[in-house]
Amino acid sequence: MPEFIAKVGTSDGTVMERSFTADSEEALRTDLEGKDYLVFKVRKKGGVTGLLPGFGGGRNVKMKEFLLFNQELAALIKAGLPIIASLEILTERRKNQAFKKALMDVRDKVRGGASLSEAFQEQGEMFPAIYSATLASGERSGEIANVLLRYIAYQKTILSLKRKVTTALIYPAILFVLMMVLIAILIVWVVPQFTEFYKDFGADLPLLTRALISLSSFVTQKAILMVALVALGAVMGRAWMRTPAGRLAIDRFMVRVPVVGGVFHRFAISRFTRTLGTLIAGGIPAVTALLMSAKAVGNLEFEAKLIDVERKVREGSSLWESLEATGLFNDIAIEMTRVGESTGSLHDMLANVSDFYDEEIEARINTIMVFIEPVMLVVMGGFVVLIMLAIYLPLLRSYAQSTY
Repeated sequence: MPEFIAKVGTSDGTVMERSFTADSEEALRTDLEGKDYLVFKVRKKGGVTGLLPGFGGGRNVKMKEFLLFNQELAALIKAGLPIIASLEILTERRKNQAFKKALMDVRDKVRGGASLSEAFQEQGEMFPAIYSATLASGERSGEIANVLLRYIAYQKTILSLKRKVTTALIYPAILFVLMMVLIAILIVWVVPQFTEFYKDFGADLPLLTRALISLSSFVTQKAILMVALVALGAVMGRAWMRTPAGRLAIDRFMVRVPVVGGVFHRFAISRFTRTLGTLIAGGIPAVTALLMSAKAVGNLEFEAKLIDVERKVREGSSLWESLEATGLFNDIAIEMTRVGESTGSLHDMLANVSDFYDEEIEARINTIMVFIEPVMLVVMGGFVVLIMLAIYLPLLRSYAQSTY
């Protein structure tokens, strides 16, 4: 199904740009208007070039770079510099040309009378939607610097959590690559040396040895073809992963894969609750905050379920009941949300829920790290022993027969 970028306005006056999937542009317009959105513009996303490596996408600023920019912007505004002067200073310091060009456009729009939030919102997918909404709440309250500091704290927490998850996956990945390289060396270089020796052996080879020799012969003879197929598969796989169906399949797999799936699940929920709490604390209406938080969750399967939460809340359902119906949250998170909703301290409770999930993520990562090294070493050793046994088994059998 084609993907479109639509610029829409909500009933509370918020203007935002989002990606949607629909059969056609007309069908998307009809669907959005049926949901009481005011549709300003719809354009088709991507195309053929968007499926190939190096083309399309990639317009978002890196999180670290954006974090540094916001820290500098908050410091300049707190020091009393006007927004336009602050933007001029920060624009000159940017080395990323795409980022610099976007900031120049933001500066020109603010100079022309637009608000800071509107100017950033006009940049489309370059900046996260939560950022524009956060700035808008700061403009309404007259505390842009404080709102920026709250956004910086949010961004630092998300970045720290992403680092922990990434670090947990790097070590197993390195061990796996080393294991595959070692096995490849044995099959491509070591086994052929023994194959020549076995030709003059004059005895039936064990099944395990024959299987290994056949595998080695196939790999060495078809090496170029296999490399070409792997490269083609990588390109086609990347193209498929950029399609909505591919992204949805990958997202579903990531949260269901054994051992690490629970980490990805908790990370997506933590990101949702932290985003939602940050937006509500900044004065964003709950319905608008829910839609933005669902889009920021980073998992298409979860996003669809959480967008349905936004619909239910807009129709009058309580937040905690709507979240419970998704099946994504545990009982503690639901109960804390219910208490926060009933006591008027929802943003504080959502922050507590996020902290709770972050602690669970860290505990699970630590557990994985304790077990992953011995498991990977045992698996690696098992493969190596199996190959070496296949190589030396004929020699051992021959020695045993000659002894008796």
